[in-house]
Formats: sequence, structure tokens, C-alpha cells
Amino acid sequence: MPKAENTPLPPYPRLGECYRLLAKALDTKASNRHVDQLARQGDFDWQLITQLRQELIEAPLLARSNPDFTAFVMSAEKSFHQGYIKLIRTVQLDALTRQESLPALITHLFAPFAASFLLQMQRAVASPPIAMLLNDQQHPVAVIFSWLEHELGIEPHRLGHQLYPDANGENKNGRELMQRWRQGKQLPTLQRISLLQKTLLGAFTVRERLITAFTEWLIIARALAVFDEAAAAHLKLRDCILREVLSDVQPDDIGAKLAALNVQASAHKRDMVCHGLVLDDQLKRTTDKSVGQQARTRFALDQFRHQISIHEPESVSTYFLEFLEGRWHVLAGQLETALGHYEQAADLALYRSGETQKIILREALLLAAYQGALPLYKRLKHRALVMGFSFLPAWDEAVATAQELKTMRYNFEDRFPVHGRFPESRMSLH
Repeated sequence: MPKAENTPLPPYPRLGECYRLLAKALDTKASNRHVDQLARQGDFDWQLITQLRQELIEAPLLARSNPDFTAFVMSAEKSFHQGYIKLIRTVQLDALTRQESLPALITHLFAPFAASFLLQMQRAVASPPIAMLLNDQQHPVAVIFSWLEHELGIEPHRLGHQLYPDANGENKNGRELMQRWRQGKQLPTLQRISLLQKTLLGAFTVRERLITAFTEWLIIARALAVFDEAAAAHLKLRDCILREVLSDVQPDDIGAKLAALNVQASAHKRDMVCHGLVLDDQLKRTTDKSVGQQARTRFALDQFRHQISIHEPESVSTYFLEFLEGRWHVLAGQLETALGHYEQAADLALYRSGETQKIILREALLLAAYQGALPLYKRLKHRALVMGFSFLPAWDEAVATAQELKTMRYNFEDRFPVHGRFPESRMSLH
């Protein structure tokens, strides 16, 4: 089945999108086609994330900063990654568009995490005033330079003149570049930050710890500026982070908040939601079906599709429709058609449907194995592995062995027993 055009973005940003933004923020992104492909297409290679983490973030950061700072950033990245995957797996946002979900994700997930990161860093190294760094009336890079000047006893805005005393040639360029950074006209690159650190160490030989901390905070300020810009269409990011920093209250359960938001977003289409849930019950895999139920559920599915077109300008519930279509066609013995619907459902459910995506992926994998659709099976298994779903012992030892496919084919027959199919189907599965 061809993929639908104009497929809506999932409410949760894909991991590829997250890593691409992080690499841009830290200025570690080299020429790497895989991260863009992950951002566009989703998780097509379960081992690629580990590789990208090392090549895209860790190695460039280590080359331009220092081991302690790199380890600190990578530890935070790992913690965020694990928490994010857990959230995606358990909390469905299937009533929300990307435009509706991002403000909540920024406010309740990213801002508290960023606040915790900044406070931990403040405790670890010499630090600027965090409230000033998060003041949206000042550019974060300018705040870091002002803090360094204060710590070094230099008059405000005179650091450039002290480092580059001549107003000609390279000195003039260095002074002007620093000024553009402070004004927010240009962000310092990771390479330029590294060069600036060397210049500072040459000028202030007894302040190595301060200058190292300044360099680390300058990288963070750069990242804040990039994140700020990325969030600007939805809210003021640094305001959100500042509220978290100043709050003494432990962060609330983000899962509960997002779940409540999802329920609220579906309130205006309650009849449509109920229709889908009734269909789900009628199309259970293992319940006995009556004569005529095949035609009745076919009519109900067509109605459900029509309701989605009326109630959802951006068809966020299409994943569930395609899942039910896949189920219906399996129960009707039309396995090849069913496989196309399951493929669509799996594509649309990821980063959207919480625990339901595991069910969809499992049934899609079973059917792909049964039909001998090896390329699709491998693609779906990569996604399952990224999300930490496991359906067989030693699931993550190989992508698709002959024994694994044989076992999955047997499991398909167990999952869709004969008595659960439509009596009219005359299904033959050999």
C-alpha cells in the first residue's frame, strides 16, 4: 500500500529530530546524512542511535572541550533519552497534533530537565547567575561574557580590547567577532570557542579553572540560544526554565499532565472516539464472530473513516483506523491487503499512541513474517528495538534469523485463531 501523502508529524518529536537539534545547539553536527534521515523517516536502524551519539555529539565535543564536561553532557543526554523513550512508550498523545503537543512537552518535559541540568552544572563549576542567563531580555552569550569580565576584574565590554589591543588585522577581526556574539548577531562556533579558550589561557595564565568554566558555559549559552529559537513559535523557553529553577516544588508527573491534555483534546469528538472503541471490541482477535458481522463492521469502519475526515483537519486518529482495517482484513482472510494497512498503522502509531504502538508493531511483525515480507519485517523490528519492545527471547541478538521468522509465523496463527475469524471468510492459512 502506498504511503499517504501529507502524513501528519507525530506529536512526540522523533529521536532523529531531537539529536539533530542537539547537534545544532552544541555545534557538533558534521556532515552526517543519517541524522537527517532519522529525523524525516523515523527509526530505520536500531543501532544507529548509539553510533550517532558517539560520532555526532560525544567525539566532537570531546575534541573541542574537555573530558569532564563531555561526560557531564553525555550523562544528561543518556538520562533524557531513557526518560523520553519511557514517556513515548507509555503515554499516548493520539488526540494532539504536533503544534498542540509541543508547548506541553516543552513546559513539562524539556524545561524541568534543562533547569535540573543547569543547577547541577552550577554546583559543579564556577557559574554565572542562572537567573541572568535565563533572562529573556539579555542574550545568553552576552551574559556569559559579562560574568567573565566581572570575575576577571575587567570593565564591562572591554574584554575584546584587552585580548585584541590593536584595532587592525586579526585583532580587529577578533574584537568584532566577539562583539557580534555578544549582540546576538552571530553564535560562536564550537571551534571558535575552543580558540578563544586558548587565547584566554594565554592572557590569564593563573585563571585556568575560571576560563575552563567560562568555555563550558559559553557552549551552554550557545545551546540555550538555539533551543530558544526552536521554541519561539510556541513559548518563551528561558522563561519556562527560569520558573523551574526558582520553584522549590518537585516537578509533577508529566505523564499524568500529558494524558489529561490528550483527554481534553478529544472531548469535542467523543462520539467518534466511542465509535472507534466499539469497533475495536467487535474486531477482537479471539472472540467468536457471528454471521453478518463482517458486513456490519465493514460498514462501521467506513463510517469511522468518514467521521475522522469531518472531525480532524489533521488526521491524528488515522493510525487507529488503519489498525482496525488491518484487523478486519486479517479476520476476513485478506492477508495481503491487511499487511498494507498494518504497515500504515505502524508508521503512524510510533511517537503517538503510547502502549498501543506495541500491540500494533507486534501484529504487524507477525503478519509480515507470515507473509514472507522480509524488508518490512526488518524495518518494523528496527523500530521495535529502538523503543525497547521485545517479543521473543534473545530478541535483540539479530534482526531476522530463519528460526525467528519461523517462530513468528507460528505465533501469527496462535494470535489469530480460526474461531476468531469471520465465518464468511473461508480463510485458508497454510
